[in-house]
Amino acid sequence: MANYSNRITPNDQAAGLRRIMAKPGPRVLSVLSASSTQAQQRLITNLAASMVNQGSEVLVMHASEHTLAHHYELDQSPTLLDVVADKHSLAQAIKTTAHGFSSVKLMHKNLLNKASDDHTASQLNLMFNQLSQQYNIVLVDTMLNSANVLPLHKLNESEIIIQLSRKPESITEAYSLIKQVCSELGRRSFGIIVDDSTDAQAQIVFGNIAQVAKRFMQIELEFFGAIPADSHLSRASKLGRTVIDAFPLAIASTALKQIAQRLDYKHDNIFNNKQAQLS
Repeated sequence: MANYSNRITPNDQAAGLRRIMAKPGPRVLSVLSASSTQAQQRLITNLAASMVNQGSEVLVMHASEHTLAHHYELDQSPTLLDVVADKHSLAQAIKTTAHGFSSVKLMHKNLLNKASDDHTASQLNLMFNQLSQQYNIVLVDTMLNSANVLPLHKLNESEIIIQLSRKPESITEAYSLIKQVCSELGRRSFGIIVDDSTDAQAQIVFGNIAQVAKRFMQIELEFFGAIPADSHLSRASKLGRTVIDAFPLAIASTALKQIAQRLDYKHDNIFNNKQAQLS
């Protein structure tokens, strides 16, 4: 079993601390879907590509039984768990995708709901924490495990975004996800992104679910944006490209770029100031 703490010298630790202090820490965003798995993968890929275009270093981590690793060009790639077990190097596990962001797989799907021993879990968390420091943004395609939590401690401590649509069953599923997480981790906030809707329609959906969450769980939700129904999304997917690359003037592209700006700490203040000036 690899022991990463033994490989870090005092000089390495000092240099690492200076790097961390010199810039904001990475923003780690886990995306849970109450919509389709296809929509989840499409959202993460397009957000990551948008953030890269905005000048950020982005890592996407695949950690879900439901979505397909090949969307992040990780079909035959070793996992972080393989690296911890000394089966592969970290360089072999990380891929640079055609879209410009890096990607990595946490572990193979059949292991996501199996408990790791304490030492392995500790080493896996340490590796992820060290890896994430190399990026501005980490987007995680993930799900709740059988214990109703995310697969790494860092993910449970970081931001969680719920993606949903206007369909009643999707709204119900989103509320259920929020309840499950809060039942295990306590009260916390969640971000909300609404699919297949105009901004006005999404605001209604958000207002309803936010009101229920506030009333019955005393938690706050944050609205990050709406992704409109747009045939350019599926057309871009068939081409194997992001919609922002294939159809940059499409309404979905504009919406995704705005959401990416809100989520990217480097651009969030600039974006908010522009919005305030327009209002």
